[in-house]
Amino acid sequence: MANAPNQLAGTNLSLTGEERSALLELLEETLRDTHVEARRTENMEFRQQLRHQEALLRSLIEKLRL
Repeated sequence: MANAPNQLAGTNLSLTGEERSALLELLEETLRDTHVEARRTENMEFRQQLRHQEALLRSLIEKLRL
Protein backbone atom coordinates (compact mmCIF):
# COMPACT_ATOMS: atom_id res chain seq x y z
CA MET A 1 0.00 0.00 0.00
CA ALA A 2 2.03 2.96 -1.28
CA ASN A 3 1.55 6.40 0.21
CA ALA A 4 -0.85 5.57 3.00
CA PRO A 5 -2.34 8.79 4.47
CA ASN A 6 -0.06 8.75 7.51
CA GLN A 7 3.06 7.97 5.47
CA LEU A 8 3.25 10.79 2.93
CA ALA A 9 6.92 11.43 2.24
CA GLY A 10 7.92 14.84 0.94
CA THR A 11 4.57 16.43 1.59
CA ASN A 12 4.40 20.15 0.87
CA LEU A 13 2.39 22.50 2.99
CA SER A 14 1.47 26.03 1.95
CA LEU A 15 1.15 28.54 4.78
CA THR A 16 0.52 32.26 4.89
CA GLY A 17 3.08 34.37 6.74
CA GLU A 18 0.70 34.70 9.67
CA GLU A 19 0.08 30.93 9.79
CA ARG A 20 3.81 30.24 9.60
CA SER A 21 4.53 32.65 12.45
CA ALA A 22 1.77 31.18 14.62
CA LEU A 23 2.96 27.62 13.98
CA LEU A 24 6.57 28.55 14.70
CA GLU A 25 5.58 30.24 17.96
CA LEU A 26 3.54 27.21 19.02
CA LEU A 27 6.37 24.79 18.20
CA GLU A 28 8.92 26.90 20.08
CA GLU A 29 6.67 27.06 23.15
CA THR A 30 6.12 23.31 23.01
CA LEU A 31 9.88 22.76 22.69
CA ARG A 32 10.54 24.86 25.82
CA ASP A 33 7.87 22.97 27.78
CA THR A 34 9.17 19.61 26.60
CA HIS A 35 12.74 20.52 27.53
CA VAL A 36 11.70 21.51 31.05
CA GLU A 37 9.67 18.34 31.45
CA ALA A 38 12.59 16.20 30.25
CA ARG A 39 14.93 17.82 32.77
CA ARG A 40 12.49 17.24 35.63
CA THR A 41 11.49 13.65 34.97
CA GLU A 42 13.24 10.82 36.74
CA ASN A 43 11.86 8.05 34.50
CA MET A 44 14.64 7.35 32.00
CA GLU A 45 12.35 5.79 29.38
CA PHE A 46 10.01 8.78 29.46
CA ARG A 47 13.02 11.15 29.35
CA GLN A 48 14.23 9.40 26.19
CA GLN A 49 10.80 9.85 24.60
CA LEU A 50 10.86 13.53 25.50
CA ARG A 51 14.38 13.96 24.07
CA HIS A 52 13.19 12.36 20.83
CA GLN A 53 10.22 14.75 20.76
CA GLU A 54 12.61 17.67 21.33
CA ALA A 55 14.68 16.59 18.32
CA LEU A 56 11.57 16.40 16.14
CA LEU A 57 10.42 19.83 17.28
CA ARG A 58 13.86 21.34 16.58
CA SER A 59 13.80 19.83 13.10
CA LEU A 60 10.38 21.29 12.36
CA ILE A 61 11.39 24.69 13.71
CA GLU A 62 14.50 24.76 11.52
CA LYS A 63 12.46 23.88 8.43
CA LEU A 64 9.99 26.67 9.16
CA ARG A 65 12.78 29.22 9.65
CA LEU A 66 14.19 28.62 6.14
